[in-house]
Amino acid sequence: MNAKIFHGVPFYTMDSERSVKRAVVVVNGKIKYITENPNEAHNLYPDAELIEFSEGCIIPGFVDAHLRLKEYSILFKDLDLSKVMYKSDVIDKIQEIVPEKEDGEWLLSGGLERSFINQLTKDDLDAVSQNNPIILFSWDMGSAIVNSNALQCAGIDESRQDPLGGKIERDVYNKPNGILHERAVELVRKTIPEDKTKVVDSAIEKGIKKILSNGVTTICDCSTKLGSESIKNLMKLLRRNKLKARIVVMVQEGDARRLGEIGFSSFFGNDYLRLGGFSIMIDGSLASLTGYMSTPYKGSSSSGMLLMDEDELYILLKNHYSHYFLAAVQCTGDRANEIALEVFKKISTERGIPRLLKRIEYALTLKDEDVERFAEIDVTPVMMPGQIPSDRKYAIKHLGPEAKLLYRFRSLAASGATIAFASNAPSSTVNPFYGLYCAVERKAFNDGPEMRFYPRESLTIADAVYAYTMGGAKACGLENEIGSIEVGKFADLVHLSADIFSQDSESLIKTEVMTVFIGGEAVFKK
Repeated sequence: MNAKIFHGVPFYTMDSERSVKRAVVVVNGKIKYITENPNEAHNLYPDAELIEFSEGCIIPGFVDAHLRLKEYSILFKDLDLSKVMYKSDVIDKIQEIVPEKEDGEWLLSGGLERSFINQLTKDDLDAVSQNNPIILFSWDMGSAIVNSNALQCAGIDESRQDPLGGKIERDVYNKPNGILHERAVELVRKTIPEDKTKVVDSAIEKGIKKILSNGVTTICDCSTKLGSESIKNLMKLLRRNKLKARIVVMVQEGDARRLGEIGFSSFFGNDYLRLGGFSIMIDGSLASLTGYMSTPYKGSSSSGMLLMDEDELYILLKNHYSHYFLAAVQCTGDRANEIALEVFKKISTERGIPRLLKRIEYALTLKDEDVERFAEIDVTPVMMPGQIPSDRKYAIKHLGPEAKLLYRFRSLAASGATIAFASNAPSSTVNPFYGLYCAVERKAFNDGPEMRFYPRESLTIADAVYAYTMGGAKACGLENEIGSIEVGKFADLVHLSADIFSQDSESLIKTEVMTVFIGGEAVFKK
């Protein structure tokens, strides 16, 4: 029997009573006993290994319920610039990597503080390499600095206008200076070619390690294609016992249809890699004004676009749920959310259709009457608090007073719905503490109080952590296995440098992940 006693700091269990304990006994990877008295645990398990913590607190492992693993991993495959202190450090690190690259091969990096974006230009990167396209992303993925080669690959020159929802910064001669913001970043990102198998293998393994270092122990990958290099890589890691994080895979609708026809269904797999369901988009985005709204956008005659009407969505979901395949429906506009909720209501009440997990991704814009329906129909809203700062300006400009309908965390929680939080990485940082801060403060790190976006919809730190742990576990169909510190569940634990529950929200900015345990085994140590 492999028994361990974890003790020394508060354990915030995130169970239904939000209880706090002082010692946890782990036997063979699962939680066997929980108590407020460490001596009691030691008396019951005198031969157990003692693991003591001297500061901070322990919480369940974070569950990121929606990210794109391959894309995130590829974007960080060369360098992580999150720890650099000076402009010269950025240049030095790039210079170390360039000799390893073939001419024309992209150099990708992320994690850069936004202040560095304003200190660098394409000229600085051109001095390092003119033969390789280079793109350096800010830590929140909202800005980037690129060299002339990358601008040329993306077709960005002085004649290129700013895309809707984006900005191309320019020099005194009106020529792009290499600094891109918001949707202008996408102009370059979409030109980055698919990588070869060997590169993807290495990138995804590194990507998972980076995600683990942020305290995320379970990942829901919402960008998987059957037969893709990313899923092949995950299978390789699993066979070699090197897959440390728990991965839930959401496939595309066509893949789900083929799998369902041959008898596969949601939750097929094991404790580390399993099939979740499929993800489908029924409207556009807020930034592009294509999210499907019930009324036109301010100053426009357009209400957005609907990719699939109610009848089409109903037929599609009915077929998949009948084959035991659950759906994650991506909805931005209030009308799109209303349609998805109505379809979920129909298949929930129709006889003969299995009662499976129901997800709405983003759930960005919700009318009062639809807020209540999430709990009534038992639909899990998977929401991205870290995108509040970037969505705020579009909402205020294009929705006017209706901007109050965005990110309705408190209203959903009060209605009884279980919210799941996610990063949507690489569109936003994978760092859960940023998401927690945005959920609590309704603004970005270091924003002034005047930037808080409808603070009446803010959550407490405890409620935000719950959404990032138990909420995420429910969204992945794993609420009986992970998400809280309870007897019978896997010992997926995260040791934090500070007790975030006894401090104000500013502590989230400086809190660090010290150790990450999956099944009671350390998979990351600072």
